[in-house]
Amino acid sequence: MRSTERKLLVMLTDLSNTQKKLAISFKTVFLPASLLLLSAGPFTLYHDAKILHQDISAGNIIILNEQNEQKPRGILIDLDSAIELAELSEAEPGITGTRPFIAIGVLKKKSHTYRHDLESFLYVFLWTIITNHKEDPPERSKLRQWSNGEWDELAERKSLDMGQDSFQEILGEFTVEFESLKPLAERLHQILFPTLDGVIWTGTDGSPEAVDQLYDGMIGAFEEAITSEGGR
Repeated sequence: MRSTERKLLVMLTDLSNTQKKLAISFKTVFLPASLLLLSAGPFTLYHDAKILHQDISAGNIIILNEQNEQKPRGILIDLDSAIELAELSEAEPGITGTRPFIAIGVLKKKSHTYRHDLESFLYVFLWTIITNHKEDPPERSKLRQWSNGEWDELAERKSLDMGQDSFQEILGEFTVEFESLKPLAERLHQILFPTLDGVIWTGTDGSPEAVDQLYDGMIGAFEEAITSEGGR
């Protein structure tokens, strides 16, 4: 990958009318920035630049409390692990990413896909809410175990945590101030982990229709959440 591509910063400036009406707070900064990062970050990298980021993590997303609409609300940084789609078939097998945010399929040593970047985005969303400005999740949080164990153990643990019952326990870790974001978390979970015969599906449908459906579904979920928060 060329050095100029590795230095790419995804700049976000297009704030919707709904977002402009929101008061500045954690949620009203985080939600719009997340929406724009999602649409102008993984989406643009995949569709326009033909790149998979491969390391979407809390440390690689910068959320800014910026009220000037000409300046970015969020920045997706660090393309050192990124790969061009054209190079995927020649890439050596391996696990790339930051432990707590690595997708289940990647932990199982499957080839990285666009869906894995979006799954990592969900983990960042959960991590940000549950850590609540702290470096690590609370002592008894399920998320603490996402940094431990061998790759196969971590894949199994995350698979269990993304199951419906365990995911409800993760939602139970949301503090009162983030209670209103539970529906968004549930919607993102449903989009990324549909249930087939009682088991969550972690595979990737690479058809153009499926790609658009997944991106549109996640972006739409954030838009609905922003509208809902704006009406509170």
